[in-house]
Amino acid sequence: MYKIVILLFFISLNNHAQTDEGLQEIYPVFPICELIPDSKQNQCFDESMFEHVEKKFKYPKTAWDLDLESIVRIRFDINENGEVHNIIPRAAVVGIMFIEKEALNAANNMFEDAAVNIIKSLPKMKPAKRDGVPFNKTFQISVEYKIPKLLDYDEIDKAPSFENCVDVEIDESKKCFENYITEHIRKNLKYPKRALKNKIEGDVFIQFEISKDGYFINFTTIGPDKILEDEAYRIMAKLPKVKPGEYLDKKVNVLYGLPISFRL
Repeated sequence: MYKIVILLFFISLNNHAQTDEGLQEIYPVFPICELIPDSKQNQCFDESMFEHVEKKFKYPKTAWDLDLESIVRIRFDINENGEVHNIIPRAAVVGIMFIEKEALNAANNMFEDAAVNIIKSLPKMKPAKRDGVPFNKTFQISVEYKIPKLLDYDEIDKAPSFENCVDVEIDESKKCFENYITEHIRKNLKYPKRALKNKIEGDVFIQFEISKDGYFINFTTIGPDKILEDEAYRIMAKLPKVKPGEYLDKKVNVLYGLPISFRL
């Protein structure tokens, strides 16, 4: 959940002002990485950290409901025992101005608490080592909390609803939407005369957005001939306004595409 709004990058911070050249340093070892060769441990750490954040990521509900967004930078150590400690978060709410400082602090605290919970849930690891000696290693990551503006059709919870689909259950909404589209194409498709005359046939893939206001916009077509592409656009441009799609009870723009078959 919410995995589409994660931005994650790592900075490995050296714990010493100077490091002797030639020292071999290995990142902390996730349990899942224990059988990986030392030369691959740093990569395994980065991949495992990303997967952990993706799995544990939760958007604060109040912030989600209020359309608040933030970037949280978190600095933390993995000590000589392989345990996480000294977690220091710093959130920056974006896209909105707060008149009252208390409101800004409350918003920042929501995001910081959510990010800290991700780091606190990290498993115990084998500690980082420098020439075989365990040492405390500091990391910094950033996690972005961002409200999605456009989602693929497969990612949404509830499909856009035509008039006859408004009252269907959420888990039936996509079937109802797709059935309406199929029937709409069947009723409105007219094989272009010029395509018939020139024996042009094939499949046109048409993609478009259904906006948060329920309109069909931003059409693109790919097909064997512009004549067929124009007919595919004509058909889909006739679709009526709909109730918009939803993701976690929030209206979103939805990207949808399908092929339309033209056969002689």
